[in-house]
Amino acid sequence: MHKAAHAYLSTQVHTTSKGELLLMLYDAAIKFMKQAKIKIDEKDYAAKGILISKAIEVISELTSSLNKEKGGSLAENLSQLYLFCNTRLLQANLKMDTTKLDEVITIIDGIASAYREIIPTEEAQAAVPMETQSVSSSGSTNIRRSFVNDPGYGMPNAQSMPAPNTMRLKKAANAYGGR
Repeated sequence: MHKAAHAYLSTQVHTTSKGELLLMLYDAAIKFMKQAKIKIDEKDYAAKGILISKAIEVISELTSSLNKEKGGSLAENLSQLYLFCNTRLLQANLKMDTTKLDEVITIIDGIASAYREIIPTEEAQAAVPMETQSVSSSGSTNIRRSFVNDPGYGMPNAQSMPAPNTMRLKKAANAYGGR
């Protein structure tokens, strides 16, 4: 079973666009940090440490994927912000501090939201899981979100999204351009 899951993930990574991969990394980091907060509350410190380490690894991957030549000051600023986030995560891990986790979640979610805004609409909609509706046998409609059941996830409809700013889009794409 583990081999099948690994093969599926490998295929998903190889067939996903750079923008979608970027959003997947942000979402994974946020998911790990939220789970770590729960483990702190449950006093499961070993699991908390593993989850925070996973979030640090994801943010480190984001840092290493930056193209500082093409991305210029934007890439350098993101690198510094990621370093700050990882420092905060280390402090949260040592001090069992959910406030520091919340701080990093807010930062990473803000960056992810900005990228969702500049990635072309079809790509962004494909990258962000949408709500699913089901009708129970009693006739009531159930709406659930497919990604960690978190109301913070979801995509605004295309009509409410502003048209991407071409210059911002180019700068952001250059920050994560080929290494």
